[in-house]
Order: sequence, then structure tokens, then C-alpha cells
Amino acid sequence: MSEPIVIVAALNGRRDRSVAKKLPYAADELAKEARRAVDAGASVVHVQARRGDGALAYDLTYDDVIAAIRAEVDVPVSIPCQRVRQTSLGTVVALFKALRELPDIATVPVRPLGPELPAHREEARQLLAACEAAGVAPAAVIVDIESVADVEALLGDGLLAGSPWVELALGAPSAEHGTAGTPRNLMRLHDALSSALGAMRWLAYAEGSATAPVCATAAALGGSIRVGLEDTPLLPDGSKAGSTAELVELAAGLADAVGREVMEPAEVRRLLRS
Repeated sequence: MSEPIVIVAALNGRRDRSVAKKLPYAADELAKEARRAVDAGASVVHVQARRGDGALAYDLTYDDVIAAIRAEVDVPVSIPCQRVRQTSLGTVVALFKALRELPDIATVPVRPLGPELPAHREEARQLLAACEAAGVAPAAVIVDIESVADVEALLGDGLLAGSPWVELALGAPSAEHGTAGTPRNLMRLHDALSSALGAMRWLAYAEGSATAPVCATAAALGGSIRVGLEDTPLLPDGSKAGSTAELVELAAGLADAVGREVMEPAEVRRLLRS
């Protein structure tokens, strides 16, 4: 029997409303979109706290966001640890001590997701230690072949013991940073990951027009997938998506097409406790 597939719904990220008019910022908006995404088939929701003007927040705004989502729908919540240069590493590390409403999962990049963003293995160590102390499951993010060695080292040091999966983050098809989002590149990353880490669970995602082919390839290879307005505001036919839920519906249809059941939020919770 095929491994169930996890569908992560990435609700907003760093994208702005000039690209996606209905992008949720406020806690109540994120909660409603989380409900729609779960109803469409999402297993997990991934959110970036934002202020009313859309500015990124690495503070107690997360308490409001996570509490609002949990009041609306029972689903594991994931947040990013990728900071911008205006935010210190100490601020993000301290967040896990300050929050009343802790996320279930935190994504931890071992290399920068963009040329303007900081991240490296030693920074990841501090973030992973903060996750462990808070009881938050970490998901390491791989952006290129070199990142695989970083994750292998962190796993060997026992810093990813509670990790439910590794995330393979690909860029747009013409990406100048990281790995361009093509099925061939995903297969190369998957092969490198399998050689280094064996049967560890993984999921993949990509930006823009690369989202659909990368997710289709990941599903066929036995991995899980992430979709949402954070990654692309467009449907596969090029029309604009009205919500992340629309993209989740397509992802659920893709899972069905390759004969895989979608993991329910409750199953993800059991996985996180195992």
C-alpha cells in the first residue's frame, strides 16, 4: 500500500496583496483560510505572522494567529524560522520561549532560501535547539544538493530526532538562487537525500509555474507536497487562484490520481507524537 501523502497548505508567506488580492494577513483571515484549506484536504497549515500592513512579524503576533486557527479548526500548525536581515537570530530563538500558543512544527532552513536571506548550518543548530526545548517538531529545509550534507550532519548530532520530514524547497523554473524548480532537479535532490538519509519522510514544493510539475513529481516519487498562495498565486492553467483552498483541492486530486490517500490532520498529530 502506498504511503499516505501529507498536503501542507502554505497560506501567506512573504507574498503581498499586489500579487494575490485575497492573501490573508490578520489572525481571523488566516483562521478562515485554514478552515477552507482543511475542508479542501489539507493535512497541515503553514503560516507567517503578519501585521495589518502586511509586514512580517516575529513576535507575539503568532499567539493571536495560532490561537485563532486552533479555535477555528483542528489542524497542526507550522511556522517558518527563516528570518529577514532586519530580524536578529536571537529574536527568532526567543520567540519559542515567549509564545503561549506554540506551533506544532517549525521549518528550519539550513541554507538561505533567497540571496537576501540569512541562514546557515550553525544558525540552524540554535533554531533546532530552541525547537527541542519548546517541544516543537522541526522540519529542516533543503534548497540544493549541498544542503543534504548539512541535514545529514544535524541529524547525526541528534538535532532532528523529532523531525516528521525534510522539506525540499525549489525555486521558480529560472531560479538564479538555490535549485530551479524542475522535475529533473527534484529527482536529483530526492536521490541525494535517499542516499544520505535513507527512508526519511520528505515533502517538496516550488515557486510559480514550477509548483504543479514539482508537486506531481513528488507525489509520484512517494513524497508529500506543499501548495498555497505563499508559493504561487496561479492555478496550473495560468488563471489566478482565489484562495489556497483552490490549490489544495487540486493537490488532493493529484494524490487521488496517483493512488495515494491524503493524511488527515489527526494522523499528522499521531506522527508528530511518535
